[in-house]
Amino acid sequence: MTAGNDSVLELLPMVFAAPNEALTRAEGVLAADPPPLHASVAHQVIGIWQRDFGDTRLALAHLRRARDLAARADSPEREADVLATLGVALVHSGRTREGLAAFERGVARGTGHTRARVLFRRAYVWWVLGRHKEALEDVRRAIPVLRQADDVIWTARALTLRATVHLALGSVERADADFTAAERLWDTTGQEHDKADAVESRGLAAFRSGDVPAALRLLDEAEERYAKLGTPTFMLTIRRCEVLMAAGLAPEALAEADAATAALDGIGGQSTRRAELLLVAARAARLAGEPRTSLARAALAVRLFAGQRRTWYETHARLVLIEARAATGRGSGRLVADAAAVAERLAAFGAPAAPEASLLAGRIALGLGWTADAERHLAVAARSRHGGPPLARMTGWAAQALRARAAGSARGVLEACRRGLDVLDDHRMTLGASELRARATAQGAELAALAQEASLVSGGPRRLLVWSERWRATVLTAPPTRPPADPALLSGMTAFREIAARAEAARTDGGRPVPALEREQRRLEREIRSRTLHMRGGAPGDGDRFDVGRLLRRLGDGVRLVELAVLDGRVHVLLCGQGRVRRFEAGLLAEAEREAEHVQAGLRRLAHPGAEARLPLVEAAGARLQELLLGPAAAHLGSGPVVVVPPGRLHRVPWALLPALRERVLSVSPSASSWLRARDTAPPPGGRQVLVRGPGLASGGAEVTELAGRYGVRTGGAGGVPGAAGAAPGAPGAAGAVPGAPGGASGGPGAVPGLPGAGRRCGESETDGRAVAGPQPTGTDREAGPATRAVGGSGEAPGPSDAVPGGSDGTRRPAGERPGATADAHRRVEAEPDPRPDVAGVHPARAAASYARDVSRTTVLEGDAARVPRVLRELDGAASAHIAAHGTFRADSPLFSSLRMADGPLIVHDFERLDRSPYRIILSCCDTARFASVGADELLGLVTALLPLGTAGVVACSAPVNDEAVVPLMLALHKGLDAGLSLAEALRDARAALPDDAVHRATGWAFSAFGAA
Repeated sequence: MTAGNDSVLELLPMVFAAPNEALTRAEGVLAADPPPLHASVAHQVIGIWQRDFGDTRLALAHLRRARDLAARADSPEREADVLATLGVALVHSGRTREGLAAFERGVARGTGHTRARVLFRRAYVWWVLGRHKEALEDVRRAIPVLRQADDVIWTARALTLRATVHLALGSVERADADFTAAERLWDTTGQEHDKADAVESRGLAAFRSGDVPAALRLLDEAEERYAKLGTPTFMLTIRRCEVLMAAGLAPEALAEADAATAALDGIGGQSTRRAELLLVAARAARLAGEPRTSLARAALAVRLFAGQRRTWYETHARLVLIEARAATGRGSGRLVADAAAVAERLAAFGAPAAPEASLLAGRIALGLGWTADAERHLAVAARSRHGGPPLARMTGWAAQALRARAAGSARGVLEACRRGLDVLDDHRMTLGASELRARATAQGAELAALAQEASLVSGGPRRLLVWSERWRATVLTAPPTRPPADPALLSGMTAFREIAARAEAARTDGGRPVPALEREQRRLEREIRSRTLHMRGGAPGDGDRFDVGRLLRRLGDGVRLVELAVLDGRVHVLLCGQGRVRRFEAGLLAEAEREAEHVQAGLRRLAHPGAEARLPLVEAAGARLQELLLGPAAAHLGSGPVVVVPPGRLHRVPWALLPALRERVLSVSPSASSWLRARDTAPPPGGRQVLVRGPGLASGGAEVTELAGRYGVRTGGAGGVPGAAGAAPGAPGAAGAVPGAPGGASGGPGAVPGLPGAGRRCGESETDGRAVAGPQPTGTDREAGPATRAVGGSGEAPGPSDAVPGGSDGTRRPAGERPGATADAHRRVEAEPDPRPDVAGVHPARAAASYARDVSRTTVLEGDAARVPRVLRELDGAASAHIAAHGTFRADSPLFSSLRMADGPLIVHDFERLDRSPYRIILSCCDTARFASVGADELLGLVTALLPLGTAGVVACSAPVNDEAVVPLMLALHKGLDAGLSLAEALRDARAALPDDAVHRATGWAFSAFGAA
C-alpha cells in the first residue's frame, strides 16, 4: 500500500479522535478528484460522521457511494469494511433486515483482521437490537484476532462493547474487568472520542453497581470531553436520564429526554436513538407522576422498536406501557396477562428488569382480588431480594411484603418492609448530597405505606409511631457530606453570587431582567448543583432506632408531642405524653392542604395594612384547619408546651393560627427523632452571638440596630437604620421597652406608628428564583447604645472620642490597643456593663448574666461587612444568630433558596459548608420556613439544611410579612431569650406582646419555632 493510501486511511481512526477535523479533511479529499479507493475512504468517513452526529439519510447516501467505489477499486477488504459501516447505519435508521444482510456480505468478503472488525461491528448491532447472546458470540470471535494483529484501538472498542453487553445482562464484575482492560489500552492512544465513550461506559458501570454519585461524575466528565470535540451526546443523555431517575430526579430526566428527542429530530438523527429516548422519557414521565405522558411516549416507542425488530427494547417499552396503564387505574385481567408475558420474555432475555414486571403483574392481580395469581407472580419477583443492586433488592422486598399482606401476616409485612428499607438506607448513605438523599426515599414509599398500614392493624398507636418515624425526615438523621474543597466549586459559587447580584441590581434599577445575566446565572446553578451531586456519602447513619419509651421520658407529664401520620389519605393524630401514645382520626389530607393554601393567601394579604376585614376569614380558616389536622385530639393537649410533627405536605401550615395552639408554647419538628436530637444538642461554649443585617429591607433591619444597641454595639454604614435612638418602633431606647410588652416604658398597642403599605421582608418566591427588592431605607445613621466600636461599611458613624484609626479595613480601635491584639479585633465587642437596671423588663439578676454574656461576644455584620464569606465565618459555631435579610424560596431548586447579603445571595449550599451551624438561629425574613416536599416524606429548604449541622432551634417564617411589624416581634423575642426562655417560649410571649391589630397578629402567626432550643 502506498504512502498516499496510508494518509487517506488515517482519516478512519481520526473520525473518533477528532470528528470535525476528519470531516473537513475527507471533504478536502473528495474535492481533489481522488481515485476510487481514496474516494471510498472519504465517503465512508463522511458517512460515519453523519451516521453518529448528523443526518442518517445523508449517511446512507455516502456509505452506499463508498461501497460502490470500493467495488470499483476491486478491494474486497475495503468493501467488507464499508459494508459493516453501512450495516450499522441501516440498523440505526430502522432498516434492520437490510442492515443484517449487509453484515452477511461483509463477513463473507472480509478475511482475517478485516473480518474481525466486521464481526465487532455486527456484535455492536446485536447489542443495539438487544440480542445479547449473538453479540457476545461475535465479539468473542473478534477479540483474539484483533489482539493478535496488535490492533489496540479496535481491541479496546471490542472490550468496551463486551463490558456493555455484560452490564445489560447484570454481570457487573465481568463488565468491570473488561472496562479496566479497555481503559489501559485507551491510555496508549490519541482517540479522544473513544476515550470519552470509555468514561461514559464507566459511568454506566458505576450506575449498575449502585454508585449514583460516581455515575453522575463520570457522565458529566464524558459530557465535557464530548463538548470539546463538538459532538452530540444522545447516548450519553439516555444513560444520564437513567441515573437521574434512580436518584429521584425523574422530572429532570423527562425534560432532558424530550429536549434530546427534539434535537435529534432537528438533525434527522438515528431512528434507533429516537426510540431509546422515547423509552427513557416514558419511564421518567411515569416516575414523575405523569401517566398520560408516559402512555404516549411508551406507545410510540413500542411501535418504533417493533419496526426496527428490536425485541429486547420493545419488551422493555411494553413494561413501561403497562405500568402507565396501571397508574391510570386501568387494572384488568388482560393487564395481568400482559405484565406476566412481559416478565417471561424479560426473564428469557436475562434482563434485570424481569422482577419489576413480575411485581407489576402481582400488584395488579392483588388489586383484582386474584390472590392465587398474585402469589405466583410475587413469589418470582421476591427472588431478587437476596442479590443484585439496591433497587433490585428493594423490588424483591416489596414483593415479599405484598405476599405477606395477602397472606394476612402483619409480622411478615413489617419484617419485609424493615429489610427493604434497610437496603434503601444503606443506598442513601452512599449519597453525599442532601438533595439526593431526600429524593431517593421515594423508592421506599410503598414499603413505608405498607408498614404503617400493618402497624395500625396489628400493633396499635406505639407501633404506628415507630413506623411513622422510621420513614420521616430520614435525610436529617446524619449531616450531609461537606462539599469538597474544590477550587472549581468555590469559584463557581463566588461567580454565581456576583452574577445573581448583578441580575438583581439590573431588575431593581431598570425593572427589566437581563437575559444574558439570567442565562449565566442558570448555567452557574447547574454547575454548582452538578458538582454537589457528585459527592459520595461518607457518614453512616447514627444507628439508633427510634425509642418510644425514651421519647415519652423526655416529654414528661407536661409536654405533648403531636405526630401526624397519613394513611390512605386521612390524617391520624398520634398524641404522645404522660407516658402513653394515643391515636385519633382527623380529616382528609387533601382538604387540609387546600385549607392551608387559603390561609397562606390570607396571611399574604394581611401583610399589607388595609386588609383588616380578612382577619375573621383567616381565623375561621384556622379553626377549620384545626378540625382537619387535630380533630378530637385538640381537646386532649393539656395546658403545657406542644411539639407538632407534621408530614412533609403540611409544611406550610401556620400552626400558631390554630385556636388550640394559639396561646401555647409551640414548636415544630420534622420528626420526633429530630426533636430528641435537638433536645440533646448542647450549646457551644462562649455564648457568641451574631447579628446580620442584609440590604434593601423596608425597615432597614431596624431590629438589628436596636439589638446592637441593647448589647452595646454601635452600628452604622451605608444603608443605616433611619431614626434616632429610641425613636424606632419598639426600640428599647433608654428603658428597653417593647410595644405592648409587660413592664415596657412605652407599652400598649398604641406605641407602634402606622405601618408602610408594602414593606415585606422577602423577595418574590418564584420558581425561577427572581427576587424583587423592597424599598431602600432612608434617613440617618444613629447611635443605638453604649457601643465602643462601629461595624459596617464606608459610611460608619464615628466611634467614641478615644478611638484612633485602625487598620486598612477602616475600623477604629480604642486608644492604646495594638493591632492584632485579638483574632478579629474589629468584630468582637468588649462593652462596659449595662447601665440599665432592667433590660426590656427582664428580672435584673437574670438580665445581668445574659447581658454580660451576649455583650462580650456579639458580632454585628451590616453594610459591606455583611458579605457571604464573612457571614459564614461568623455563623460557624456561634451560640445564636439573628439574620434580617430578604429571603427568596426556590420551589424549582430549593437548595438555591437564599438570603440576600451585600455581595449577593447566601444559599442553602453555602450553609452546608459550615462545620457547625449556630445553636439557635432567628431568620426574620419571609419564606425562610418554606420547603419543597420531595421523596417519600422529606423536606428541602433552609431550616432542614440547618438542623443536621448542629442547630437545635430555628425561628423562621412561612409567609410574606410586613417589615415594620417584624421589628417589635423580634425585639420582644430577644427580650424573652435574654430572660433565659427557649425560642418557643420567647416566641409565644412575643406574639402576646404585639399590638392587637391584623397586621401584627398575622406577622406573629407567620413565624414558627423549629426544634427544641
